[in-house]
Amino acid sequence: MKTIPVTDTTPATGRQYWRGLDQLAETPEFKQWLHREFPAGASELEDPVSRRHFVKIMSASFMLAGLGLGTTGCRRPEANLMPFGKAAENYVFGTSQNFATAMPTRGGAVPLVVKSYEGRPIKVEGNPLFPGGNGSTDRFAQASILNLYDPDRATRFVHAGNAVTPEAALAALGGLAAKLAANQGEGLALLGERTHSPSRRRLHQEISKKLPQAKWFLYDAIDADVHQRAATKAFGKSVKPIFRYDEAKTILALDCDFIGGEEDAHNNIRRFSKGRKLEKPEDSMSRLYAVESLFTLTGVSADHRLRVPASSVAQVAAAIAAELGVNVGNRPPPSGVDPKWISECAKDLKANAGKSLVVAGNRQPLAVHLLAHAINAALGSVGTTVELIEAPVPISGELPELAAALNGGQVETLVILGGNPVYN
Repeated sequence: MKTIPVTDTTPATGRQYWRGLDQLAETPEFKQWLHREFPAGASELEDPVSRRHFVKIMSASFMLAGLGLGTTGCRRPEANLMPFGKAAENYVFGTSQNFATAMPTRGGAVPLVVKSYEGRPIKVEGNPLFPGGNGSTDRFAQASILNLYDPDRATRFVHAGNAVTPEAALAALGGLAAKLAANQGEGLALLGERTHSPSRRRLHQEISKKLPQAKWFLYDAIDADVHQRAATKAFGKSVKPIFRYDEAKTILALDCDFIGGEEDAHNNIRRFSKGRKLEKPEDSMSRLYAVESLFTLTGVSADHRLRVPASSVAQVAAAIAAELGVNVGNRPPPSGVDPKWISECAKDLKANAGKSLVVAGNRQPLAVHLLAHAINAALGSVGTTVELIEAPVPISGELPELAAALNGGQVETLVILGGNPVYN
């Protein structure tokens, strides 16, 4: 916020307010900035005579600049736009083009349509022609267009802190590839982010064939694969659960912000809102129970919200499972939780058996996810509100395994493909 200069010369009375710590301390830097922002004598421009004198001076300066006597410091920097190296067939300048694409996520991708002018994307929207979609996006997809124009994007190759030419960088990579090909990739470790990209999996397989001694590792700051690991352990085969919120009449979210921070939120919002829409007088809305420790979008939308510490979510889940007849032993609710909330939630889930759904969030440990699957199986929800699809078995190691290999001297070359494990 700009500091407004005091124009009234009468002594100030009453309480005085300052606009920042620098103004309160009257630091030299603040005084210099204030003089630069509001130079002395600027108020004289209100006088017609002084204003006329100012205009005369500025007119003379503009005239000299027009004659070529102005300095180059007053000119705008020139920015040349590079033309197409090879324009597309039947391309018409000045008209927009739409391209179908997708933004990868941890668990899949968001189908998008991108509008561009002269090869420069300017707008991102959902793809309404994609099967199962409605042309919607989320806030992350809308903000992704800014990544293309991020001034902090890398624009050079760096070696040991010094910039090098692209030719030198490619030559160094070529020499490394030749060295690794000679020993079949021994001592090579590749660390990448989690992704379900088929191109990434194909590249993984090709490198593994050429360099069989190389090792792959995956790391992500958020463990989005906990749903697949839990379903695989619960059902005895490599599967991934798909939750049908639009088919559920009663939903229990165990610290799961499925319309906010969870994976596939853009589809979850569409499915959940479909179950809450009333089109005919005889229609009924789904009912949502939320057990969470933080304020989330799912908790705001819940009909019944229970606030507990994150460490107590497992106890609440076990108490509900015991009410539904799941063999978990005698599990009372944690202290401070009304047992009536547990019994009423379990009663509602049982009343809508086959049309109920229990989901656990990625912040919860594997045990809570297994309890959620046990409750869904006991209620007959598997196959209706929980759909299991085949998922590829992970063929990569985890970050602790990479750390052990590094400490053991088994890794000579480490290639990081995206991600920043040192940061997060």
